[in-house]
Amino acid sequence: MRTRAELALALLQHAHTILSSNVQNVTLDEALQSAGGYRSIIGVLKHATGWSHVYHSYAFDAAPRHWAQQDFPRGHRDTIELTQAYLDDVRAWSEQAWEKWRDSLSALDDAAFDEPRPLHWGERRPLFDIAVFEATHCTYHAGEINAILATVRGEAWEYTEEVEENHISTVGHRLRPAWMTPEQAASFEAYLAERDRQLRGLG
Repeated sequence: MRTRAELALALLQHAHTILSSNVQNVTLDEALQSAGGYRSIIGVLKHATGWSHVYHSYAFDAAPRHWAQQDFPRGHRDTIELTQAYLDDVRAWSEQAWEKWRDSLSALDDAAFDEPRPLHWGERRPLFDIAVFEATHCTYHAGEINAILATVRGEAWEYTEEVEENHISTVGHRLRPAWMTPEQAASFEAYLAERDRQLRGLG
């Protein structure tokens, strides 16, 4: 049976993996996109990462540091730098947040997860609850980044995921999973195109 420390670490690692996998291959142009909204990918990543550092600081530091006191890439600033180097710095900062959580939680025994720790809005919660909150916050914003990327890249679902939006044609926008051959993908695409014609009364 896993310990609570192992469970908390597994949850946070999974959340971090989801976030990092969504941003690891993002280009600078994509990172600056908001898909017509007001939250760019780099802005969402900075938000999720900044609060990850804040939650960790309040949970573990003797003198917790709030948002403005965090070590933001290239300092706490109102506007970002429109450079690849800056994007790389933000991604590295995100990795540092996960490493802090991993190192701090790995050093604890199970009893420590019941200890109330402070949060930046003044409450105190058991450390396990704070770890869960951090993981869900990270995963929430990973999904937001994923949605922006899907819009910017014009991507629908993978073939075989069976969530065709009948009122929104996904023909030509489905993704081929790694296990699927090009021939299989072409077969699925032909099926989707025919179904799309039938749904629109064109078949």
